[in-house]
Amino acid sequence: MSEAANLPPVSPDERLARFITVNRWLRDDKSIRPEAFMPPRDLNLSVTRHLGLSEEALWRHGQEVADAVSKTRSAGLFGRADVTAAEVIRQTLKVEAYPLPENANHAHINGWPDKPAQKSIAQRLAEAAKYEPNP
Repeated sequence: MSEAANLPPVSPDERLARFITVNRWLRDDKSIRPEAFMPPRDLNLSVTRHLGLSEEALWRHGQEVADAVSKTRSAGLFGRADVTAAEVIRQTLKVEAYPLPENANHAHINGWPDKPAQKSIAQRLAEAAKYEPNP
């Protein structure tokens, strides 16, 4: 049985990490821009659950994300935006576990409405997020 099969569904009290791989997702004051939370075309925004991970392991996953992104465009690991699943749910979205072979704690934020509403939700998520710089 895989490690991912042992993970519970995402609970509202969980913290989720959205890795900041694009420098322009950060303002000069290190607050998060809404672009960090805009969904991709498939409307499955990738995050990593903090569940059972040490800070070191969480940052290791972040570096793996940045390395994968840098294969298609310029990217680095500038930090992460931590938000609770409860905040995501408050925005009428869902958080669903979506384990990957390289990251059992991977999840998707989905259930996004049309584009104008996406921008508003992304703004609220960015405001609720806590920025953690790459150590």
